[in-house]
Amino acid sequence: MKRMMMIAAMGAVTLLAATQGSALAAGYANPQLLVDTQWLSQHLNDRDLRIIDMRNSAEEYAAGHIPGAIYLSVNQIRLVLRESGFAMPPDYEIEERLGQLGINKETMVVAYDDQGGLNASRLFFSLEYAGHQRAALLNGGIGKWRSEERPLSKIVPQVSRTIYRIDSETQRVASAGWIVANLGRSNVALVDARSPAEFRGEDLRAKRGGHIPGAVNIEWTHNLAGDKTFKSADELSALYERAGVTKDKTVVSYCQTMHRGAVTYFTLRLLGYTDVRGYDRSWSEWGNDPTLPIE
Repeated sequence: MKRMMMIAAMGAVTLLAATQGSALAAGYANPQLLVDTQWLSQHLNDRDLRIIDMRNSAEEYAAGHIPGAIYLSVNQIRLVLRESGFAMPPDYEIEERLGQLGINKETMVVAYDDQGGLNASRLFFSLEYAGHQRAALLNGGIGKWRSEERPLSKIVPQVSRTIYRIDSETQRVASAGWIVANLGRSNVALVDARSPAEFRGEDLRAKRGGHIPGAVNIEWTHNLAGDKTFKSADELSALYERAGVTKDKTVVSYCQTMHRGAVTYFTLRLLGYTDVRGYDRSWSEWGNDPTLPIE
């Protein structure tokens, strides 16, 4: 018991340290979910830290990555469906993947990519579903790291396999059935992270175009500044509150494949929204199912 209390205390100290700097200054309700390059550079040798490189190409990782980072493809944390799109993998697959990455309950996971958090946010969504309490994104990703001329490495770290048992938070994933049953409720908000053209049905990426009835369109890129860092809490809060997406509601984010929608999911959690869910099948399911209503 004492050891568990000590580990928890040490974890709290690490998380508190992670809030120092730009994330805390930006006013986020959950600043520990976003670490800056300065913090990461000072904690590269932490024993309880696992840095995950989630760029689209393993070749890019091999050419140079943040020291200590290991590579993970986004398709290794989502289930590729035969019919179309992706879904949250079964629990045993998530446990297997986290074990392969050498992650345990006390591990501080920091993920990055070069796309403004697209892939890293998808991992964050999976980790929240798994009940992992210590996960963050690197603000600005490897692009910001490089722009500051911080060191890169070609060394692939050796990782000791762990046994991970998830505490699945199933409410983090919304199904089509759940959404249909809650359409029109004043305490539920749907956020479509796709482009306006997709939202209007002009850019067709399924059998049907349009959006889920009642959804508001806030394209995922609106969460980011020009350098692919996240906008301040004031800017982001105003963006969502103007659209009626408030903290007292259950908020469901989606896109075409819950990729862009994962950035919205992460942003809302960063802002302190508590009941946030991701529709993992997204428009790849909804737009191809004629029994589901559309606007």
